[in-house]
Amino acid sequence: MIKQYFVQYSYDSIINDFSLPNEMFKSITVGIRDIETDFLFTFVQNMFSFPVFFVLESVILEHIERVILEKKIPSYKFASDGFIIKIDSVDTLEVICDCTVDLALNGFSVYIFFGQGLSEGDLVPTSNWDKPLEFKILDFEKVDTFIDVHEVGLTIFSDNDKYNSPRKVTDYISKAYLLDIENSDI
Repeated sequence: MIKQYFVQYSYDSIINDFSLPNEMFKSITVGIRDIETDFLFTFVQNMFSFPVFFVLESVILEHIERVILEKKIPSYKFASDGFIIKIDSVDTLEVICDCTVDLALNGFSVYIFFGQGLSEGDLVPTSNWDKPLEFKILDFEKVDTFIDVHEVGLTIFSDNDKYNSPRKVTDYISKAYLLDIENSDI
């Protein structure tokens, strides 16, 4: 059975989860039940060139940290269990997409950044239970696109004209998935 996905402009409640510069990014939600590695891997590979940065805010699942260490994936560790990984190869992208999906399906968010002049140290998130997530050091002028991966899909924040509308985003999703037009802003 082919999995369906929908694409919509994001609701304010999703946008307000992050402390981002006002009016800088358009926000689009891609919803898919039980996100899978091939969906995320194909999406990121189709959308971006290397390097791409993944922020694993909480690697509470020990096997993910073990994978990062065993495969000798260069990473920047922050906090007790957070990693920022600069991805510059297809092989590393596939491994980290697999880890990302595992985290997302267990209720943890992972953030993906693409832009010019980004570095690992700039992407350290600051979160408090009563405030939106912040990236205090990050110069958002360098960010082309920021993606929040969660258990029911993705939220894309972008100022890039290539994918700043629901219709444009569908061009980057694998044809193995079917667009639910009835629930999409197309």
